[in-house]
Amino acid sequence: MTTTVDSHKPVRLSWRESQTFSQDRIGWMIRSAAKQGVSHFQVLWFDIFFVADPDVIRELIVKRPGSLHRDPFTTNVLRRIMGNGVFIAEDEAWQRQRKLVAPAFHAMRIRAYAETMAAYTREMAGRWQDGEVRHLDRDLTQLTLRIIAKTMFNVDLVEEAERIGRLMQVLLETGEKQLDSAYPPPNWVPTATNRRQNAALRELHALIRDIIRERRASGRDEGDLLSMLVQARDEEGRPMSEAQIVDECTTLMTAGHETTAVALMWVWLMLGRHPEVAERLYAEVDAQLGRAPLTFEALAGLPYTEQVIKETLRLYPPAFSFGRTPQEDIAFEVNGRRHAFRKGASVIISTMAMHRLPEYFPDPEAFRPERWAAGAPQPPKYAYLPFGGGPRICLGNLFAMMEAQVILATMAQHARLTPEPEQGLDWDPLITLRPKGPVLMRVACR
Repeated sequence: MTTTVDSHKPVRLSWRESQTFSQDRIGWMIRSAAKQGVSHFQVLWFDIFFVADPDVIRELIVKRPGSLHRDPFTTNVLRRIMGNGVFIAEDEAWQRQRKLVAPAFHAMRIRAYAETMAAYTREMAGRWQDGEVRHLDRDLTQLTLRIIAKTMFNVDLVEEAERIGRLMQVLLETGEKQLDSAYPPPNWVPTATNRRQNAALRELHALIRDIIRERRASGRDEGDLLSMLVQARDEEGRPMSEAQIVDECTTLMTAGHETTAVALMWVWLMLGRHPEVAERLYAEVDAQLGRAPLTFEALAGLPYTEQVIKETLRLYPPAFSFGRTPQEDIAFEVNGRRHAFRKGASVIISTMAMHRLPEYFPDPEAFRPERWAAGAPQPPKYAYLPFGGGPRICLGNLFAMMEAQVILATMAQHARLTPEPEQGLDWDPLITLRPKGPVLMRVACR
């Protein structure tokens, strides 16, 4: 007998419920997923679906990607920060921009980035003093900013990393305020949030324009993403505008550093809560690397390090959800159930909630890196989506996983990090799922 997910009778939320919904999106996702794979709510006149069913997700983002666009409300907020870069673009514009950017993230190319990642991490750890307390959130943000700038644009932002890190934090905080607002005013309205955001963007764009103009003036082809953008030509032979290059660089700089930095913050917080996991990780790093600089070839000998990262991404995925909006009515049957999504609805893929479902991850609240070991039972495809899925899967997923593994192993070579006693595990969904407040770690040099 076929049952129906009835999109015509959603759970209607009162004004008070809609306020708690806005303030606790992750809680709503987790509670909804525990009840059913697809939940339908109505806030005012908006239809909102939470989806935490791998088969339904496959039908939506793999089989029907052309029928869904990014959620327009979220897109409009992120466009204020990223402009019209590849993350925001749709349809033909997205295909054209992705084709241009994708080569920078091909597997063979990113192998060459491992040495830079390891060298910059050694520099960071080399400045630490035994017994001091570090703001690990700041250190990791500055490190991943330097790495993305060097690998994508061949510039070393060692002198600018702290300033850019502060600018990025402003953009995240103001973007989240706009996402929490039902009707964020246009960016030309001089609200306090808009003024803060616009000032940060002006400063960031000025820095990026300097990098672009210096590259154009030199005429050098560095073989990096920036050279590809500068040399790109459309069908009529016209170069990409400086404004479009700025948008692409802003997108790569913003998205290319934040998620990895945040993921590693959670990794070290989890290692602090699970000393037996930390000891096993240190033992693997010592046995494989000793004190030798990490190379790409050495990563194959660090499987447990990778498992720690994958398990952290399961429990605390920086991209804790992603939204899509049907451009037409969509209906299909999966496993004897009919699902219908109206045109214009907000369809939210509840990544973090799905990652905590026992039917896909036994004992889901437990931190068990060994669940990702070779030969261990694996969850269904599309039940684990830390980088999204389908044609719009994160371009930098291979880059990010390699970067996280290189940074974590190199840090473990140089120091043991212990969370300060007051350090909690509360989250703060500032577009990405960041730990709440500063991440304070005490250093014990190795």
